[in-house]
Amino acid sequence: MDKKADLRVIRTRHMIKTAFLELMEEVGFTKVTVEGITRKAFISRNTFYLHYTDKYDLLNSLEEDVLLGLKEIVKDMPFEIMKNKGLADGKPISALSKVYRYVSDNARFFSLMINDNGDPSFLHKLSETIRTIINNSIEGELKIPQRYMIAIIVGIQTSIIGEWLRSGMKETPEEMAELIASILESAPKNLLKAVEIIPL
Repeated sequence: MDKKADLRVIRTRHMIKTAFLELMEEVGFTKVTVEGITRKAFISRNTFYLHYTDKYDLLNSLEEDVLLGLKEIVKDMPFEIMKNKGLADGKPISALSKVYRYVSDNARFFSLMINDNGDPSFLHKLSETIRTIINNSIEGELKIPQRYMIAIIVGIQTSIIGEWLRSGMKETPEEMAELIASILESAPKNLLKAVEIIPL
């Protein structure tokens, strides 16, 4: 595929995604149709089907892209929130700020997915993404089974991200980072001897 063709594909997919999100905001996912997407995007049905099999495929593609971006943001971030160093060096705050900045930069999508017009399964997908990240990042000797430690952190993160979005994101990403870091740092110390966790 030549460069011009690549650009046409990118442009067409952008038009489809934009039309799809606008329709979701207007009528909700359940009422969105391929015909509606094609009309709004000014493309033919054949063009749509060159890129996606149906609206569910389109939704999954959008969600996967955003959640993959979240994984990339936290990849290779050193974290020591739960260790004795605490927050003194500022690294946990900086890393967490990047996470909440990413959510803020994609606020339209995150907010839409968790509201009544969105995807009821999105919070579960977000939770599973966070679970995967944490599961690959916890090190050290835990005093409780790892699955329960992961469940605690996943629950905290998913709930707070959801509440932040629903309440209009009144706090800045930096303020949210301070909040989360404080919550994690103040977790009962007897739960673990040493644990290193990235910012989710």
